[in-house]
Amino acid sequence: MTAATVSSFSIVFICLLFGIALLAAWQAFGLKRYAMLWALSFIAAAVGHGMRIGTPLVWPAAVPFFAMLACHTSVASFTLLAAGFRSRAQRSHWLVTLLWLVSTLLLLGFWILDVDGWRTSLRIITGLADAAMIAVIIATLGNRGLRVLLVQALLAIYGLYAASVGLAAWLAKSGGTAGESFFVMVLSIGTPTGMIGTGVMTLLMVSADLARDLREQAIRDPLTGLLNRRGLEERIGELHRRSGSRHPTIVALADLDRFKAINDRLGHAVGDAVLQRFARLLEERFGTLGPVARIGGEEFVLLLPDVPLSEARRRIEALHAEIPASFPDIATDHPVTASFGLTEHAEGEAFQQALSRADAALYRSKAAGRNWVTYLDRASQAAE
Repeated sequence: MTAATVSSFSIVFICLLFGIALLAAWQAFGLKRYAMLWALSFIAAAVGHGMRIGTPLVWPAAVPFFAMLACHTSVASFTLLAAGFRSRAQRSHWLVTLLWLVSTLLLLGFWILDVDGWRTSLRIITGLADAAMIAVIIATLGNRGLRVLLVQALLAIYGLYAASVGLAAWLAKSGGTAGESFFVMVLSIGTPTGMIGTGVMTLLMVSADLARDLREQAIRDPLTGLLNRRGLEERIGELHRRSGSRHPTIVALADLDRFKAINDRLGHAVGDAVLQRFARLLEERFGTLGPVARIGGEEFVLLLPDVPLSEARRRIEALHAEIPASFPDIATDHPVTASFGLTEHAEGEAFQQALSRADAALYRSKAAGRNWVTYLDRASQAAE
């Protein structure tokens, strides 16, 4: 068995290994579409290389036909790879589709017309098409720092290698300056390295995305999608590190009034819908100003950094007045309302102290008959 054949078998094995690993990741980690596309990319590469080395051993008479199919699978493999990157970046696929369509038509055209030297032409088209798909991947990654720049540089080298395969095919054509063995050598030298590199890269990206998703789940409330208590504490740390605000951070607690009655009379499904709608309302009105979190059953927190107290109170009063009209379909003895307690988080003060003061202000709103907004400063609390 020649070294080139051994290399080809290793390529098939490597591609299948990465394809299976990515399929497992696709199934286990939320069925991410790009993981499936990458898995299909490596499976297509395994099929193409398998046809290239297996056909001469099993069906020698069909070598030309399967050589043509191997070119198609190579283009398909890189197309799926590029489509995966586009899907991950939530970008359109029109350029990838166009490149694949043009490449496929050219491959079929040279094959059907049986143009003299069609095999060389097909190899050149395949090399250039593969390189073009890698260029699309590089462009899709964009400019995102040193690490991405390094990945783009490595991909650029791989793209140049893919284009050099086409050059090798030209040199190895009948009457060319090099023979078939030269083309096979070029194909065998760079392909395993490229496949291993792209396989490791895609697996690492899937793993990084999984870690990010798990971290996001850890800091998010699953029902409303808002930050939970842990996520809120992280954001508070970020706000402290940034500091430099001209105004103290406003801390506001919101609590839906008579929420237990909604659950008891209309059921928990309706109660959950009310929480979700209220969360969306808070996010829409205050999400651009600061963190919004759900820290209890029907209790929510708003942090408004660098917002003047007068502006914060105006916005919260406006929201407070808007709430009943946002729930016209909730049939209970009372309209859906919320009570608010707000305070200022003074510089150097522990956040829990400010949160406790906002809770005390919220308690005053409840004691006043609910559906109220109460502000409490440090001096007022100290005087109690």
